[in-house]
Amino acid sequence: EFQAVVLADHDDGSGTRLYPLLESTPKGLLSVAGRPLIAYQLALLERSGFKEAIVVTTEKAREALHNFAESRAGKEGCTSIAIEIVALDEELDTAEVLRAIKHKIRKDFVVISGDLVTDVYVHHLADVHRIHDSTCTVLLRGPKEVNLKPGEKKPKNEGAIPDFVGLDESKTRLLCLQSASDVEDALILPRAMLRSQPNMTITNKMLDAHFYIFSRWVLDLLDAKKEMTSIKCELVPYLIENQFSATPVPGQPLRQEEEDDDDEDDVKQSETPAAVQPLRVSALVYESGYCSRADSMHAFKEMNFELPRHKGSAVPWSDRSSFSDKSEDEKKLLFKKVGSECMVGEGFSCGDKSSIKKSVVGKHCSIGAMVKLVSCIVLDHVTIKDECQLTGCVIGNNVHIDKLCTVTNCQIGDKYQMEEESEHKNETLVLDDDE
Repeated sequence: EFQAVVLADHDDGSGTRLYPLLESTPKGLLSVAGRPLIAYQLALLERSGFKEAIVVTTEKAREALHNFAESRAGKEGCTSIAIEIVALDEELDTAEVLRAIKHKIRKDFVVISGDLVTDVYVHHLADVHRIHDSTCTVLLRGPKEVNLKPGEKKPKNEGAIPDFVGLDESKTRLLCLQSASDVEDALILPRAMLRSQPNMTITNKMLDAHFYIFSRWVLDLLDAKKEMTSIKCELVPYLIENQFSATPVPGQPLRQEEEDDDDEDDVKQSETPAAVQPLRVSALVYESGYCSRADSMHAFKEMNFELPRHKGSAVPWSDRSSFSDKSEDEKKLLFKKVGSECMVGEGFSCGDKSSIKKSVVGKHCSIGAMVKLVSCIVLDHVTIKDECQLTGCVIGNNVHIDKLCTVTNCQIGDKYQMEEESEHKNETLVLDDDE
């Protein structure tokens, strides 16, 4: 009934908020709790019966994404959904991407952001779309709460920027969707909308999840409105604002009238301008289950900590446990060093008297002796030598940290080499251009 489009690497600029992790790794392949981000979207679609999906990426990420797709074959816990990889200019925004792949979309379609992880059932969103004969249906989520200790101030730019969301009395029709950062003095709404929906409610406690269903004719609208570049900031607000307009928007199809054998009625219809299909934007407010975007460094860290604990039959992705490649005796030794709240990938090794707490460690990582690792995200092929202390850090792929280093609240880019006895706090560490 629907086609599926995953925007693996094109977004609304959130990729810049994940610096330096995306300098050499495509966003869709960024590891979150032991699997690449795109695996979560594919698992969600496969659970809902999709057999294939269009995955849009950039030219420089095409080969890596192709290798990922090929590597899934026969692997336990991996999806089998077929994917068509389309590589486009990385400078294109989200609505421009839809315009560029219009020839591949034959019917109503689902669009999922490549940084979204959710366990919502797609057919619940589809039911809302069908029941109301919607032009567009949007998934809304509550904002992530930042947990603060008593007396602690909220960190800057770590919580998601809320949206102003307007809904009708039934909470199923979307009447306003604007980012709070785009509203200066006042929220302006069309007069026709206010007359039609006098009891609408507006809140800033919800967020656009960047998960949409569109009628196929919206692509014709995008062709006519070449100036539109963003789904979130331009396309969806345009559809919302024109729901109560007396003037049809470009591409809006005619209403399908049932045939009438009465000649008199035929003459009357021929003299009256044909009516267009109503334009309606619907919403599904998802208040239970998991729904989050890795659209900032803070959100990326929280997602890594949350997903290993989010299990159950409602979760579309397969469960993963630490030390799956170890013997029972090896597991007993490692569990003395690694806290039960941690998640550790295959190929892991850890020296004597080391302690790892509240952390996620990727594949083939080597931890030396007397190392303390607390609240860290460690990606793949990382080496941490003896007597290092790391707290609250995000460490990229193929990083080497020499012995006796103390690092706190830092983001470390891929392949960074940290010298012995280094000390860093609240820094972003990347390779120099000439390295």
